[in-house]
Amino acid sequence: MDKNYHIVGTAGHIDHGKSALIRTLTGIDPDRLQEEQERGITIDIGFAHLELDGGTRVGFIDVPGHERFIKNMLAGIGGIDSVLLVVAADESIMPQTREHLAICELLNINSGIVAITKCDLVDDEIAELVELEVRDLLAGSELANVPIVRTSAETRDGLGELKDQLAEILGSFSPRPQDGLGRMPIDRVFTVHGFGTVVTGTLLSGRINTGDKLELLPRGTAVTVRGLQVYGETVESAVAGQRTAVNLQGLDTNAVERGDLLVTPNALSATYMIDARLHMLSDHSLKQLQRVRFHHGATEILCRVAILESEEIGAGSSELVQLRLETPYACAPGDQFVVRRYSPMLTIGGGTVLDNLPSKHRPGDLKTIELLKRLEGGTLKDRVALLTAASGSRGAEEVSNQHRTFSSTTHLRSVANSLADAGCLAIAQETPLIVLDSEVVNTLEETIVEAVRKHHAEHPLMPGLSKSAVAATLPRHLPEAILDVLLDRLVTAQRLGGGSNALAMPEHNVTLSEPQERIQATLLATYEEGGWSPPSIDNTWKQLRVTQADGEEVLQLLLRQGELVRLREDLIFSAARLDALVHEVRTRYAPGVVFGVADFKSWTGLSRKHAIPLLEYLDQRRVTRRQGDQRMRI
Repeated sequence: MDKNYHIVGTAGHIDHGKSALIRTLTGIDPDRLQEEQERGITIDIGFAHLELDGGTRVGFIDVPGHERFIKNMLAGIGGIDSVLLVVAADESIMPQTREHLAICELLNINSGIVAITKCDLVDDEIAELVELEVRDLLAGSELANVPIVRTSAETRDGLGELKDQLAEILGSFSPRPQDGLGRMPIDRVFTVHGFGTVVTGTLLSGRINTGDKLELLPRGTAVTVRGLQVYGETVESAVAGQRTAVNLQGLDTNAVERGDLLVTPNALSATYMIDARLHMLSDHSLKQLQRVRFHHGATEILCRVAILESEEIGAGSSELVQLRLETPYACAPGDQFVVRRYSPMLTIGGGTVLDNLPSKHRPGDLKTIELLKRLEGGTLKDRVALLTAASGSRGAEEVSNQHRTFSSTTHLRSVANSLADAGCLAIAQETPLIVLDSEVVNTLEETIVEAVRKHHAEHPLMPGLSKSAVAATLPRHLPEAILDVLLDRLVTAQRLGGGSNALAMPEHNVTLSEPQERIQATLLATYEEGGWSPPSIDNTWKQLRVTQADGEEVLQLLLRQGELVRLREDLIFSAARLDALVHEVRTRYAPGVVFGVADFKSWTGLSRKHAIPLLEYLDQRRVTRRQGDQRMRI
């Protein structure tokens, strides 16, 4: 039978018997530090494991209860499936009991068991009273209806029932996804002689295999998995829900620290900004840009809270905020976090990450507020669609979407195809997939069509608008791959004709007005009569008594049609004259005959000013080939 792997975190006041209970349940002492064992309290997080009936393997994270060690408690409680709230029968509810419970609520932990410990020290009446007090404490919370089990680590009373309750609760959980991206917050770093650097943590998602290439965030360091252990056993693969020790090849212990993140390469990106929904506890409020301690996974980071909807978050209220971190960090949408006061260090609130890679926002920005409200509770498709729309004409690249959704390429491609069916544009041309919002697509296409239509109105004699000219009418940052696809779509839909050199409306025809027909006829006659000494352009406009603007369009048309040929900026010949010249040279000189510029000038009567450009033209036509200062007839 395949095992399901889940994590249970302990919570409760100092010296209420959390570690003793776990030690009795599992046979493993979670107090691993000498100081912990000497003082009889848990200072840092400890770990143990147990296999339950039904094939569920549970990893216990034993967290410290003393107020001074809340930071370590927060490091251990992230990523757990269920909480084991411990209340000693001889002391009942204490301050850290309440704070731990508040943290569980803030982290959206809604599954658990209450273990009333040390029941051997009190009579049944006292134990019942403590149980009633616990029920009153839990009333109205997500844990209001969890089982309560009376236990004793000394007599082992209640341990069987506790195991049964754990098996029932955890057995109802779905296994964590193992086919997604891998992510493991690091809560311990140490060196093992002969192996090097080892890190431990709870694998939150995906799978890690021996030999895998991973990324260490926020540093962005590439690392290789040398070996793996799960619950003390060497394995080839670790899966989501397991406490995992990872031996990292060739990485110095100083190059990694508690709070870092092991992830699938390119799955997430570190950031200084996090958009979130922040909930305040009932007895705490928060002012604009107040400095707080941000707790996520095994990390504590100082940050300031930019409140987006108002100037203050009232006690017990929630607001959309932007957390502006003082050091970079990587998290995923949907992650839960806790904030504590800078000083004194009290837990004041917590929340949910909505956008893990935003730009810096101005408080009161209605567009941002609307986006974040729509991101709350949305599906992966909703999130990609919203982020795509927000990206505008830049389009949402696959890598960016992966970082901002923490989703695999396979899932994102499926979503992109679904969005494409709804009118969005999914582009994959030798580049990462780019998704463009349907409204943006429509706007860009209309802009292109309107640019071509306007060009026709202003330049009716030109065949169309070039791709580069079209690009100049669009946002500068528009990727060329997107422009190419848009143009192809417009041509395929027959909204545009031609090619990239001359994009035109399908109905566009070059039609000369009567004044333009007169200019055309005069130009042809002028250059035909000009022979080998044609007039300059400026003189031509003066002779025609037209402006350069009016005459230039007709001239360009004749040049495109090939009736006139421009050899140099101010040197234009009749095409018929040039054809006659080609015929004359081929008649006068047999192939292989060499002649000089002087000979050419002699029989044509040309000046050097015109002779040299014409000889170069003959070279281009492959009638002649230059040999020094002479030409050879080909």
